[in-house]
Amino acid sequence: MGPDLRGTPRRRVGGITPRDNAVLHVVGVALILVSTGMVVSAAVGVVDGGPDVWRDAGSLVAVAAAGSLIGGVAWVWTRVPDRQSPAISFAAVAWSWLAASVLGAFPFVLSGTIAWSRFDDALFESISGFSCTGSTILTDIEGVPHGVLFFRSLSQWLGGMGLIVLAVAILPALKVGGLEMIAAEAPGTTPDRLAPRVRQTAIRLWSLYAAVTAIIAVALIALGGMSPFDGVAHAFTTAATGGFSTRGASIGYFDSALVEGLLVAGMMYCGANFALHWKAVQGDWGIYRRISEFRLYLSMFVGLVALVMWINRSQLPGLSTNLRESVFNVTTLLTSTGFGTSDFTRWGPAAQVVLLLVMLPGGMTGSTAGGMKILRVQVLLKHAAREVRRARHPRAVTPVTLGDSAVPEEIVGRVLAFVFLYLGALLLGGILVVISGADPVTGISSAAATIGNMGPGLGRVGPASTFLEVPRLGRVVLMWLMLFGRLEIFPTLLMFAASFRWWSRWRASAPGVG
Repeated sequence: MGPDLRGTPRRRVGGITPRDNAVLHVVGVALILVSTGMVVSAAVGVVDGGPDVWRDAGSLVAVAAAGSLIGGVAWVWTRVPDRQSPAISFAAVAWSWLAASVLGAFPFVLSGTIAWSRFDDALFESISGFSCTGSTILTDIEGVPHGVLFFRSLSQWLGGMGLIVLAVAILPALKVGGLEMIAAEAPGTTPDRLAPRVRQTAIRLWSLYAAVTAIIAVALIALGGMSPFDGVAHAFTTAATGGFSTRGASIGYFDSALVEGLLVAGMMYCGANFALHWKAVQGDWGIYRRISEFRLYLSMFVGLVALVMWINRSQLPGLSTNLRESVFNVTTLLTSTGFGTSDFTRWGPAAQVVLLLVMLPGGMTGSTAGGMKILRVQVLLKHAAREVRRARHPRAVTPVTLGDSAVPEEIVGRVLAFVFLYLGALLLGGILVVISGADPVTGISSAAATIGNMGPGLGRVGPASTFLEVPRLGRVVLMWLMLFGRLEIFPTLLMFAASFRWWSRWRASAPGVG
């Protein structure tokens, strides 16, 4: 028999008790939220009908029950410590996303959409959903049961603003370290605090996000003529800039300039900083004009549309067709959404090079878009210009400025390190995909598309294809790139380092564990 621990005081090591487990606590909350989404999706599937409705609903409810049980035990048994390091907050967010993605893979196999022998493909689809990437391995999307299809879009909506931001909004217990968690899940240079309390900030972000989603859904249904099922599902993936569609031909299925125009407006809005939107809603409409990142965001959109139109002037006959195709495809890639109306891999080489470059910056910080973020591109370009001036005037003191504000050198260094790691991960990932058997264009573009959370790439993974064109081992690499892109590289690396450090301390504090 083991030692009698009754009456033994709970040990503390460095302020940690066995139940002080932020990682498991946050993972439990995430699993409960995802399970709730599955129950809602099951109800939608039953009401909407579709193929194999009862197996569809049963698979979602079964996974939801298991997820709620596991998540509930983890949540009730643990608590968030009174004090925790930012590294632990990052680790908690990263592990919660991985746990949500694993749970989200099971409805695909239980419903028969994906075979059990291809569970890794189900995991690919789930990670692509929660990371708002939009890359898919499904070849017959219309044949997917509607409950699972709705959950597929809902997973992007939950991932768009972030599971943890939602958890902070509804659970006061997560106020400790909440700002660090929001920073880890809504990546950028620094998190924007919209209210004195972190919980109020989270509530305001999610309230605005939900309101924008509702407006897009109503517009698509009332003006665009979509069915309620299609309208709500596409509103989810537009607000999240995720790009999953309920149709195999994506937006091209509807063949409507009005639908495309509504989606362009939604994508551009959600590809901008939600903190700016909140301030504008409060009456400060001049905030858009004062922020240099937003001005560059619009300038890039206009300039890229004009450039693509000029390149495609002979390939896309007719001004209206050229304008429509160029505007939509530039928007969907600039905002990292990934919707498709046509196969841009059939455009000329020059246009494809431009589209590949569009994948790198992504949207603004504080948005639901992926990519490096336009603010980082600004800092990078300003730093490069400063170094050119320094070559001519070595003694000149020239800080990097954005608008009227000087950027601290610490931030400049952090941006340079991030860009270096981002491009390094992209290149390494692309090489590994090529080694797995893909051609160079497909390998590099699929790496750029997944780490940038874009969705389609070039070569054999264009908007008219699926990522089944990438060898199986290559898709494993792309899964990690999707997580790197959504959570960003530093939090993902801290996920492992901080978790190992915490496990060592918790193991020393747990009675009977040695």
